[in-house]
Amino acid sequence: MKRNFLRITVVLCFILMTAAAVFAQQEAEGKTARREVAVTFDDLLWQGPAPGTEALREMTLKLLQSARVNNVPVFADVTENKLYKNGKLDSERVAILKMWLDAGAELGNHTYSHLSLKDHTLERVKEDLIRGETVTKRLLAERGMKLRYFRHPELQTGPDPETKRAFEEFLAARGYRVAPVTIDNQDFIFAVVYARAKRQGDTGLMKRVVDEYIPYMERMFEFFEKLSVETVGYEVKQVLLLHANELNADHFGDLVRMMRKRGYNFISLEQALLDRAYSLTDAQSSKGLSWIHRWALAKGMEMRQEPREPEWLRTLFMNGR
Repeated sequence: MKRNFLRITVVLCFILMTAAAVFAQQEAEGKTARREVAVTFDDLLWQGPAPGTEALREMTLKLLQSARVNNVPVFADVTENKLYKNGKLDSERVAILKMWLDAGAELGNHTYSHLSLKDHTLERVKEDLIRGETVTKRLLAERGMKLRYFRHPELQTGPDPETKRAFEEFLAARGYRVAPVTIDNQDFIFAVVYARAKRQGDTGLMKRVVDEYIPYMERMFEFFEKLSVETVGYEVKQVLLLHANELNADHFGDLVRMMRKRGYNFISLEQALLDRAYSLTDAQSSKGLSWIHRWALAKGMEMRQEPREPEWLRTLFMNGR
């Protein structure tokens, strides 16, 4: 009788331990599954070497189709001078911008000619922002939408606290909310080298760029996930900065697979900004920085060094090859 009781006790302990382990694993997986990210694109209609109209249309279609197939909501900001050709508004380029809206993307303002507060006066940037509203605001209004978001070129929020504050007041007066970035990166460096290789038919270099790009982006995710926990105590709803270019058009699906492997669900920018972290004070900086860096600096924390792109890639980028 005692032996049977002992055997039953051992079995019950084993079952409880197994259940606890399973529960712990499910809880860990649940935490991973709760990761969320908003995917945003800068510099519409394109970033990098200027493509011809047909190439631009194909690139945009491929990027948007990939976002649709992967069920990724998209926000994109517009640099409106790219809608002009030889000083005149180009109807074909406007039609390509409409493709983003037709695909369900929300559009924001990135100034007319990508002027940053680092290199230009506050008044000059204000003028450029207003000029950059013209077409985007009209296209949104045609769909019953408002122009709600502004993203600073180069993520430059001002050379000093006074300029930053004055520009924020200007944005609020015009009904804008800043579109922040938490996962910043150098995708444009990869993209420029990739585009040059593609035009030269150098498939070997194209493959080399892609083979480095996805692991680099995963390192950036890992870095900012950890920095978020160190800074605010948890992983925020992330906002990823990408650019509209051929590299991302050709390999957005690879990026999505990497993000899903890390447990991310895709949400809109509006949903991401519901996270309480975005109400935190963000420090003024003379550099374009992730908002997680800015929150850390506002708390008096030391600046952390981000992962870097490969040196060979930066050399090719700088040398124009």
